Amino acid sequence: MRILFITPQVPSRIQARSFHLLKELSREHDIALVALLMHQDELTLLKEIEPYCVSIDLVPHSQWRIYRNRLLALASRVPLHIASYRSPMLIQCLKEVIQRQRIELIQAQGAELVPALNSLRDEVQVPIVYDAINCASWRLQQTLDTQHRPLPGWFARNALQRMLHFEQSALGQFEQIVSIDASERDRLGLLMGRLHNIKVVRNGVDTNYFKPRRSRPEHSSTLVFCSHLDTCANAEAILHFCAHILPLIWQQKPETTLTIVGPHPPLEVKSLAEDARITVTGYVPDVRPYLDQAAVALDPLLVPAGHQSNILEALAMEIPVVTTPRCSRSLGTLNGQQLLVAEGSQSYAEAVLTLLNYPLLARAIGEQGRKFVLNHYSWACAAAVLNQIYVELSGRTELCHTETPLPFTHNSHTEHIRKM
Repeated sequence: MRILFITPQVPSRIQARSFHLLKELSREHDIALVALLMHQDELTLLKEIEPYCVSIDLVPHSQWRIYRNRLLALASRVPLHIASYRSPMLIQCLKEVIQRQRIELIQAQGAELVPALNSLRDEVQVPIVYDAINCASWRLQQTLDTQHRPLPGWFARNALQRMLHFEQSALGQFEQIVSIDASERDRLGLLMGRLHNIKVVRNGVDTNYFKPRRSRPEHSSTLVFCSHLDTCANAEAILHFCAHILPLIWQQKPETTLTIVGPHPPLEVKSLAEDARITVTGYVPDVRPYLDQAAVALDPLLVPAGHQSNILEALAMEIPVVTTPRCSRSLGTLNGQQLLVAEGSQSYAEAVLTLLNYPLLARAIGEQGRKFVLNHYSWACAAAVLNQIYVELSGRTELCHTETPLPFTHNSHTEHIRKM
């Protein structure tokens, strides 16, 4: 089939879900990728994704457009985060690619794209599979439950009401919705009043890429946190860890160091590096060397955010992980077997110290973590579920091989295009 694959950011190993689903789907389909270009450094990510696409169209979306869109949306009921991504240029680009590549089905990921997808619906008769990933309003509710400061709490309540209205009114128009696990599916179904068109497509890990390496040091006191740091939940989690948990660890093991890995860290996170024991790397092309040097990988999020790929990647490399109960439940892991689970500053610090002080236990948990990933998280299985959905939506009895990609033509609405 000819599939239009749409993402809010350029797929990469950092944006693991979109990258690996696109890679697996390209084995059976011709994939035309359209993505918003949020940062110029994302252009460096294209080399790895190019082999899996028949065309790539990136639509520039600057920071000033985001601020303007949010200001225009203040008087509406649209979530400000969703409004940030409004782009007439994106809609025009999608129309042109659909026509140019004779698209048969659209696969789109992320709530940011819903307004553009709904704009297409009246003009383009192409089935849409919408990857919601999770129930955003539920996550905002969990954030509100843990927010005790008055002003941020007001913003969280406002954001929650906007997102509830958005999910209830906007998502019901899609032919097929997918989510990362059964609990997210059930929450979306409760909001929408039906479950029949919501299916689970779980995350996966490239276990050939993320695997144990012999270069790991015998004795390490390094902690690592890998995440997208321009996501509020991720930034707040590591700031909370450094303020309330790391000092407890330093009381017993002052030689412990922390490496914070991820693109676009806010100023508050960058300032953590003023302590010589903390390193903030910013964007790195490969997180494996940082995981490889760590004794413990951290996931101190109070609310599960995004795809949980940072946990899965660490587990796949046999790095023992300390996480929170909600994050563990979302993955299906068991405390003391595949990782350690702790809630509260003191308990979290004690769990980290346990792994630092007992390396044989840490190694055993790491080994069980990789086995868990191998048994339960495969990108090939995730793509197989999507392929079955495509068969059902298209009315075919099976998927057939696609024709030769169409000749490339210039699209004036994109800044950077490559044709394979």
